[in-house]
Amino acid sequence: MLTIPVLLVFCLTAILSAFVIHDHHHRKMFVGSVGLAASIAMYGSPLVVMKQVIQTKSVEFMPFYLSLFSFLASSLWMAYGLLSHDLFLASPNLVGSPLGILQLLLYCKYRKVGITEPKEWELEKNQKKQMPHLKATAEKDEEKSMQSLKEMPAKDDEISKENFQLLVTDATNGQTRTNKGVI
Repeated sequence: MLTIPVLLVFCLTAILSAFVIHDHHHRKMFVGSVGLAASIAMYGSPLVVMKQVIQTKSVEFMPFYLSLFSFLASSLWMAYGLLSHDLFLASPNLVGSPLGILQLLLYCKYRKVGITEPKEWELEKNQKKQMPHLKATAEKDEEKSMQSLKEMPAKDDEISKENFQLLVTDATNGQTRTNKGVI
């Protein structure tokens, strides 16, 4: 959805700078301005995720290392741009560094201190509560399938005389057992 407009802007920038703008200084200003706008949009894109973090009070959708290295990279490029007096390099990173700091602050505020896992005895207790229901359901399903097989009309005398196997999954312990019968 967003791929086509981005490719269109890139192609339009390349065509305009190559064929329309013949002066090196103006070409540099034009391509630098487009790059500046793209960089600011890139550093502003986590604002959507930061809104979601504040609403849900969870950093599930904002990876820590992405926020950390985004901050580090924008800070280093900002320092390099300022030292080399390059406005096109420093200005998007002047926006990116504070946004990176904001992401890290949000991560520190909304991260979970410790994830509590259920204890083993709680899991066993919950499984025992569910077992009678599963066992009764499995027995009913087995009875229904056996009845439907017995009620099937025999098409041939040979089929009615043969032994066959019926595999029924025992839902109470997850094992498969074999019932042999003659129809």
